[in-house]
Formats: sequence, C-alpha cells, structure tokens
Amino acid sequence: MAEEAPITTRSAGPEPGARSSEESREILDAIDIAMEEHANWLRKWHRAVVCGLPPVRDVVSKHAEYLGKFGSWFDLNSERSLLAQPVFRDLWSAHVEMHDLGRLLALKAVDGELVRATEYDAFMEKVDRFGLVARRIRDAFQRAVFDLDPLTGVHNRRSMMIELQRERERGLRTSSPVCIGLSDIDHFKKVNDTYGHGVGDVVLLTAAGRLIAHLRPYDSIYRYGGEEFLLLLPDADAETAVNIANRLRLALSEAPVKTGSGVSLDVTASFGLCMVDAADTLEESIEQADKALYRAKHEGRNRVVLWDGEEAAEDAAEDAGD
Repeated sequence: MAEEAPITTRSAGPEPGARSSEESREILDAIDIAMEEHANWLRKWHRAVVCGLPPVRDVVSKHAEYLGKFGSWFDLNSERSLLAQPVFRDLWSAHVEMHDLGRLLALKAVDGELVRATEYDAFMEKVDRFGLVARRIRDAFQRAVFDLDPLTGVHNRRSMMIELQRERERGLRTSSPVCIGLSDIDHFKKVNDTYGHGVGDVVLLTAAGRLIAHLRPYDSIYRYGGEEFLLLLPDADAETAVNIANRLRLALSEAPVKTGSGVSLDVTASFGLCMVDAADTLEESIEQADKALYRAKHEGRNRVVLWDGEEAAEDAAEDAGD
C-alpha cells in the first residue's frame, strides 16, 4: 500500500500569521460541514432507494456535488494553494464519484429496477472512501488549529514540550548539538502602552514573520508567551546558534515596522541561548536560556547572550547580595 502524503496545513511562503491560522480554521469548518452534509445526504439517498420515496434534488441532480455548502465552497476555492494538495483532490474525487454513482442508483430504483448487491457495495466503498479522507484532513487541521498561535501563526506551547523533548533525545542519542533560544521583543510594553494593543499585535506578527523567514528550514519557533518566542535549533553548535540568533536579531531591526496607522516603529529583540546538555533537564535548559536572555537585556538589549555555565555562579552571587 502506497504511503499517504503528509497534509500541509499552512500556505507556502516564509511568513506565518493570523491569515495562516484563519485559513486552517476555515478549512476545518468546511470539512466539518462536508461531513455533516455527507451524513444527511446519505440518509436522503437511503430513504429514496430503500424506502422507495421520491428522491430529492441533491440526490438525483447531475450537479449534486455542487449543491451543498461544501461543494460550492470547494469549487470557489479550488485554486488555493492548500486545496491544491493531492489529499484534497482525492477528497473531491471521492465526493464527485459518490454523488455520480448515488444518482444513477437512485434513478434506477425510481424506475423500479433492483439495485444489485455489487452495485450497493461499490457505492458504499465510495461513501467510506469520502469519509476516510475527510476524517484524515479534519484530524490534521484540528491539530493545526489548536497547535498554532492564532495571532502569529507559529506553534504555541501546546505541543512545544513534546517536540523539544523529542529533539533533545535525538540530539543526545546521535551526539548532535541542539540549542534552545528565547527571544524577547525589547520595550514591547512601551509599544502597547503608547500605541495600543492593535499596534502591538502588528509588531508581534511582523516579528514572527521576520524570525521564521530567517530560520533554517528545519528550525522551529514557538510563541512562548507575551512578546517571547522560543527557538529550537537542531544540529547547531554554539557558534552556529549564535550566528543564527544574530541573523534573526538583524532581520528584526533592519527595517521599521509599519503598523498601517501611520506609525513606523524601530523594533529590536534580545536573545538568550542555551546548548542542550545531558546533565540538564529540558526545563533546566529553558531556564538557563531565560537567564541568558535576562543578561542580554541587562547588558543593553538588542544582543545575543549564550549561557556558558559561569553565569550561574554570578547570578547566585547577585541574588545573595540582594
């Protein structure tokens, strides 16, 4: 049996965002409607064929596949990049074939002809195929909707720890370096206080887009909370990780953020990095990245600090002094 192609739940392109998340929600809603309509249509079909009742229009029409909400929605949106995936084409093919055969069998029953068991079985195979593909798509987009931050379109904390733990174990098993980073937008509270949360949202969305556009294809980014993003950098030693973080830092600050309300803001961010070590738990590594981030802010912001272990003693001494 051929391996099923993965389902992509985001449009192609470097920038995540609310549009990506909204598109996933829209498709999830459309699939939910399709499954509900599918069940109602099948009930109407059985009432016509089994009970001998006059078949309704959406059972016998030559264009029955377009009469429901799902059919018209898919027809209008079929050229969108997400719907161009093979799995959606498979869903539409199953939808059309199910309606075509269902119409022929319903008309046959209307003419008083007996629907043979082989014909019924062939029809039900198409019904089952449609349901199977629809459920597969629904499950994929449910995960996308609940795992994506609705504002920025990047992954949220719901699945973060599982993925971080998986990458940590892979790195330790293969002796491959793994770095965890925390990025915090500088003076973000001042942006919200001065210009309002609407402008703050634009800054967050733009920052997320610039960050992901300058990550490597196999890096991951998560909305950690507020104006903080967590970065997972596999196969990155300390020097590589610092270079990546500096590239991200410069990408954020290279051009003002245009908010759409006539305000352009210079945006910078601070970064704290920590190399994953077998002696530390995942939570400890994140905490060390957070301490490195704190130091980056304490030293003037708009910079990258790599946790080197020595800072632990300095932090403890400072805390004791307090």
